[in-house]
Formats: sequence, C-alpha cells, structure tokens
Amino acid sequence: MDPVDAHFERAERLAEITQRVGFTLWQLQELEGVAATYFVLLAAAKRGMGTEAGEILVAKAKGRTFGATITQLQAAGLLSGAIEERFRRVLSDRNWLVHSSRPDSRAAVYDDSAFGALLLRLDRIAAEALALLREIGSRAEKHVMAQGVTRQQIDEGAIRLLKAWREADAI
Repeated sequence: MDPVDAHFERAERLAEITQRVGFTLWQLQELEGVAATYFVLLAAAKRGMGTEAGEILVAKAKGRTFGATITQLQAAGLLSGAIEERFRRVLSDRNWLVHSSRPDSRAAVYDDSAFGALLLRLDRIAAEALALLREIGSRAEKHVMAQGVTRQQIDEGAIRLLKAWREADAI
C-alpha cells in the first residue's frame, strides 16, 4: 500500500476508535451517575427530606467511585445475583477502558483483526451500560410509583428536565 494511503487509513481507524471510546465513556458515565442516584433514591433518601437535601445526597454519591457505588448498592440489598455480576463486569470493563485500553490496543490502528476486536469490545461495553441503565431506570420507576408518584408526574418531570437541558445547551 502507498505510504500516504496507509497513513490516511491509520488516521481513519484512529478516528473511529476514538469516537467509539468517547461514546462508550459517555454511556459508562451516565450509568455511574444513574447508579449513584438510584442508591440515594432507594437507600439514603428519606420521605419529606426536600429537594435540596436530596440533591446534596446525590452530589455526594456521584463523587464516589463507581466501584464504591456498586458496593453500596450490593450492601443495601439493591443488587444481587446476575445483576450484581453484570455491574461488576461492566466495572472491570470500565477500568480497562480508562486505564489500559490504549496500551492494550495499539495494534488496532495497524491490524485489521485487532481493529475489529477493539470495536466489538467497545460496542459490547456501551451496549451493556445501556442495558444496565434501562434496568436501573425500570427499578427506580417501580420504586417511585410504589411511593405514590404517578406515571403523569414522572412524565412531567422528564419533560421539565429535557427542557432544562435544552436551555442549558442553548447558552
């Protein structure tokens, strides 16, 4: 292959890799935040404590490591069996991605099979993070509905949140 063509091919691979890494990290960060919020909602918050106190608890929980959050969820009886195993696996994957993926994956820029394997691994991690997000979301929804929050209140809160995000993005 022409050296210029090889250079462009490597650059395109690197762009694809970094895009997938970024997306996977975003999914994992969302899962970390949702898991921390789930812990607060089910184990730390008290009825009638108010929004401000709840937001302080959530901020504190989000300041912990993902591993610490998983341990707290497990200790509170909110994770067990297969779901705990899935969280532990995604934590291991997250730690690999953050701490070891680059040195472990250098060949992906040059080698077709290493490139394909890395993309598959990144896609699998992102998909599992999304699946766990959905599971935690469903569990949280069931919990708040059991506390008397209606479907309409949940939907209205989601709409308010989306509006706030759009307004923040417009700034």
